[in-house]
Amino acid sequence: MSARPLGLPASAAAPLPRRFGKYLVSRVLGEGAMGTVYEALDPDIHRAVAIKSIHPSLLAPEARDLGGAVRFRNEARAAGRLTHPNIVSVYEYGQTGDQTYIAMEYVAGLSLHELLSPRDRLPLADTLSIVVQLLDALECAHAQGVWHRDIKPANLLLTGDGCLKVTDFGIARIEGGDRTHHTTVLGSPGYMAPERYTDEAPDGRVDIFSCGVLLYELLAGVAPFRGTAGTVMYQVMHDDPPPPSTLALDPRVPAAFDAVVARALAKRAQDRYPDAGRMRAALLEAADMPVAPRVRTETMRRLHAAREATPTQFFPRAKAAMPGGGAPPADGSTPQGWDAKALLAIEQLLRTQLGPMTRYVVRDATRRAPDLRGLVATLAAEVLDPGERETFLARARRALPALAGTDGPVRHAELPVLGTTPMQPALIEQAARLLAEQIGPIAFVLARRAACGSATREAFFAALAQAAAADIDPKALLARLWRLP
Repeated sequence: MSARPLGLPASAAAPLPRRFGKYLVSRVLGEGAMGTVYEALDPDIHRAVAIKSIHPSLLAPEARDLGGAVRFRNEARAAGRLTHPNIVSVYEYGQTGDQTYIAMEYVAGLSLHELLSPRDRLPLADTLSIVVQLLDALECAHAQGVWHRDIKPANLLLTGDGCLKVTDFGIARIEGGDRTHHTTVLGSPGYMAPERYTDEAPDGRVDIFSCGVLLYELLAGVAPFRGTAGTVMYQVMHDDPPPPSTLALDPRVPAAFDAVVARALAKRAQDRYPDAGRMRAALLEAADMPVAPRVRTETMRRLHAAREATPTQFFPRAKAAMPGGGAPPADGSTPQGWDAKALLAIEQLLRTQLGPMTRYVVRDATRRAPDLRGLVATLAAEVLDPGERETFLARARRALPALAGTDGPVRHAELPVLGTTPMQPALIEQAARLLAEQIGPIAFVLARRAACGSATREAFFAALAQAAAADIDPKALLARLWRLP
């Protein structure tokens, strides 16, 4: 397991437990919705381990997420039967008193989700190394009858020396086992194969589809399926994305990879590569070059150096596009006076729409909101399309009991008005998608804000180009915007 933070600062977490079973706890690595991850020591062999504990509330009879404990055990069972250098090793599933935990390999690394940004593209050789390492890991897992079913950048760790590690087998399927979560679709929109949405009996080819999505994203610099969860589901099931070579900013991405991506992303499982080994062979043939077993050292150094930059260095457009001056804490810490757990819950609700920029956007909005109720209303108005807002507000009411205080929960009619615009929603959507090819999901936020108060098409395009000017050539963007129908 990685030393990466999972969202909640250690200072906001519960008191540090002394031990889990025989393992001596040294510090918190991070906290997520399921539980907390600690660094610990195995005293018998003096080995550092990662301890992933499940929140006791998820084990209680009255727990709303009755599947949480099942997924936790499933992660231990699935990963525990796998031994491969590109898979995080599980050492033990333990239950001691009221503690339920998994002891696993401690990996001093960061996820692809944390390392990569819309502005920081990997060289082709390193992209191929990542995908080949992933396919090697999946070939091992599939041979043991384990299908991961949640391959995405957040579940792929990179060590300092460029070794890929697959983690989080919480919703994996074990061949021959009971079908779990029959009525619940679990996974990450945009990376899930079409059959996952229809709850058909899956096999290893669901992971082949996810690999195709990742390969597309690394080559083209933009995800093949984008938008709201509903939009993404429709695209996954019905639309074929444009070939990645036609979108890639790097001219060294040859069209030979288009066929590999297209077969991996086939709508019908039987039209995809039958196994990870076959996709690996096709990828190497298209590459027509040696592929290193690890990401190059100089690339890893550059990624880590870029990550040390502040959010305003990575995404200066966000500060320019949002009024009020100043910026949220550059280190990503919790703004003064705000509850860390509440902000984390809101981020989780918006992560599908905003991707890596979620944390920054939520913290920026705290500067303009008087309280938690106002923050939810501000984000609903600024970030989401009208059709998405009611769903977001309903989910926020469930995730944040504090919203149901004396003043009652936030309602759709209470949302702040950002300003009117004669711009047609279709035009705003088209402009946002065009910009998103270069700067990622934050483009949809910028497009909505640029449209507010813009009386003409010319004013809208000019405002959008100005908001994005810190990251791309505004003249080139304007030239493409004017070609929109």
